[in-house]
Amino acid sequence: MALKNKHMLVVSIGIALQAAIMVLLNAYVPKACHGMDMMWIAFQAWAMYFMAGGTPMNGVKVFLGYFSGIVASIAIIMLMGVPGIKDLPTVGGMNLVMAVAVLIIVIPAIMTENLKNFVPGLFVGSGAFFATLGSQALAGALPEAACQSTTFLYATQTELIYCLFGLVFGWVTVTARGKYEASLAK
Repeated sequence: MALKNKHMLVVSIGIALQAAIMVLLNAYVPKACHGMDMMWIAFQAWAMYFMAGGTPMNGVKVFLGYFSGIVASIAIIMLMGVPGIKDLPTVGGMNLVMAVAVLIIVIPAIMTENLKNFVPGLFVGSGAFFATLGSQALAGALPEAACQSTTFLYATQTELIYCLFGLVFGWVTVTARGKYEASLAK
């Protein structure tokens, strides 16, 4: 249903209020994430909820897409350490080690579409994982001499908690807008 400007203003104000509430509630989320504030992931997941179709089941698909993106990212990192790959040279500034690992892992990752995996969520989740791994927030949260497994665990927990946080806000947005539009139709 195309909304008139006055109705769209109500929707816009509602979403703006939700965003403000998310910012306020974010005072508590880092406590579940080893002190890491990665609210950008929540906003990203909120948008992914709409991109996936805006239903609870599609929200689950987004979450599983993020999770599969994390798995693919870890597989890429692990493959980069395999003999025969890890020894590839850098050529003209190009990282052949990572390029070969990505080439190998992305093929089965894309094939998960046949398993009903939400591939855009996989790519966004993978990008968020790599961004989280490189963040100062993760570096500051890790205990001294943390092993790679702990690093992966902290990044995974944080990404999935923030993803869920954003998906909840996506669900609230769709539900509230649906009820508002239904009230206009009466």
